[in-house]
Amino acid sequence: MPHTDGMTGKTRQLIKKIIYLAGITVAVYLGMRFALPIVIPFLLAILIARILCKPVAFLSEKTKLPKGIVSTAAVLLLLAVIFLPMGYLVYKGICELVSLITNYPALFGKADTLWCSCCERVAEITGMKTETMVQWGKNCAAYVSSQAETKLIPAMMNGSLASLRGLAAFFGICIVTVVAAVLILCDYNNLVQRWRKSSFYFWGGRIFQNMCHAGGTYLKAQLIILALISGVCIVGLFLTGNSYAILVGVLIGMSDALPFIGTGLVFIPWLIIDLFRGKYFAAVIYGILFILSTFIREFMEPRLMGRGLGVHPLAVIISIYAGLKIYGTAGVILGPLSGFLIWEIYRSICGREEKEIT
Repeated sequence: MPHTDGMTGKTRQLIKKIIYLAGITVAVYLGMRFALPIVIPFLLAILIARILCKPVAFLSEKTKLPKGIVSTAAVLLLLAVIFLPMGYLVYKGICELVSLITNYPALFGKADTLWCSCCERVAEITGMKTETMVQWGKNCAAYVSSQAETKLIPAMMNGSLASLRGLAAFFGICIVTVVAAVLILCDYNNLVQRWRKSSFYFWGGRIFQNMCHAGGTYLKAQLIILALISGVCIVGLFLTGNSYAILVGVLIGMSDALPFIGTGLVFIPWLIIDLFRGKYFAAVIYGILFILSTFIREFMEPRLMGRGLGVHPLAVIISIYAGLKIYGTAGVILGPLSGFLIWEIYRSICGREEKEIT
């Protein structure tokens, strides 16, 4: 009987933990889906305030200017340093996208010529009939062209309208973030003291700090890797004479962050095509870009993320995949963050219960 009671107790504890984990998972999902878009400006404002609190206090003391003026100037300067280079890249990317849409017929004609030349080279090497391969390629191209005209281009136009609405929402978020950051900086020390004295701080403070550490480490690692790979791709594509180097380079960098895709999906086909066309310089550049981008991720990711998180890489990959299924493209970021938050809340609740029992 004692053995049976012990097993029953363990079973109850297991069921209890499963219920806790399921409840926390649902709560985190609902929070990420519905609450996060509302609190994002204020989370960004807190982050900006933490970065600027010491410089603002120092400048306010030295210049004797009101803290509100110094805070506003510091926040605007920080955002300018961050967003001006990004804005330029976005502007160039939009120009390249407009050019791509405008020159679609000419680009499609170039793709048709490229396919024919590749077929001729393959026929020379293998002895196959050139006409058969060319005709098959033209049939495929006609199908792709019809799909692009009926689905892709209208979808891009609709996406452009959605992007304009998103841009307006982005500027609204920026305004709220700036105002909130300035208000927090003006009363930073008092707000920090109130937070530390609150009853929520003793339980939620540790979760928040651990989340900032884990989530910050993950986001910083991904942004650094994304920036490096995109930069390398943009420079390499400029060397090949690509007219859409910025747009394509950033898209390749973003695709590299997605599981099971990577830069090889783009560069290896390009390399093979240019080898067939006899453009060996471009093929070598694509090969170098593929090797460099792979090296950057394989070398930088464990050093930037693995040690800082203390999480097995497999768990991160699973969380990214689950995030993509649940949240869509944003799941690359929200998936791991949700996983970190679920684990921290679960560990905090279970740890508190174990202390109460003992």
